[in-house]
Amino acid sequence: MKSVFISRKLSANSPIYILSTELNFNLFDLPLIDTVKIPFSYTPQTNWIFFSSKNAINYFFEQNPNIPYKVKYGVVGQSSANELLNYSTTVDFIGRGNDIVKIAKDFREILGNESVLFPQAMDSLQSIQKQIAFTNTTHNLYTYKTIIKSNFEVPYTDILIFTSPSNAKTYFTKYKIDDRQTIIAMGASTKYALSEYGVRNVLVPDEFTEESISSLIKELI
Repeated sequence: MKSVFISRKLSANSPIYILSTELNFNLFDLPLIDTVKIPFSYTPQTNWIFFSSKNAINYFFEQNPNIPYKVKYGVVGQSSANELLNYSTTVDFIGRGNDIVKIAKDFREILGNESVLFPQAMDSLQSIQKQIAFTNTTHNLYTYKTIIKSNFEVPYTDILIFTSPSNAKTYFTKYKIDDRQTIIAMGASTKYALSEYGVRNVLVPDEFTEESISSLIKELI
């Protein structure tokens, strides 16, 4: 029986979890990092707020921020858009595909000369911000930080799916990659993190969604 590891806790309605029952493979879903809220009291008043992750969304809104009047929202992909709809009725920009630089440039075109706030992790790579014009007013707001786990066990699996650079780096504190394993990275940043450990043959799903990962698993199983 085939086996799959993913560095994320999946919900019962996750397409990956559903696929595991349909195709009868062993699924191990385990985050290799913890996240901790960073309290903030001031919310910069900007035209846009851009989120690069679900954690950024949840840790931002749970602190009852002072939302700017008629603010517009941007997100890195559809999964984040779905999460944002728990707090907002509209999402004004949704990144498409898995090329974070292209997503950033597409957002820059929509942003124009307006200002933008980036709620984010303390160790964020700030991939979107790097593509924003220096003439724009931007604000980084740290809403959470990641903590690497030390006490975890990951069994050998045929497919390893890393959902972030931090999860990938944590894995290598205890394990190495076997040549027989297939590696999937959630985006170019995670793929790059894996390359630092000599992992070269890495697959990347078409989009930052569990549906896209599920489609890739289906091709491999």
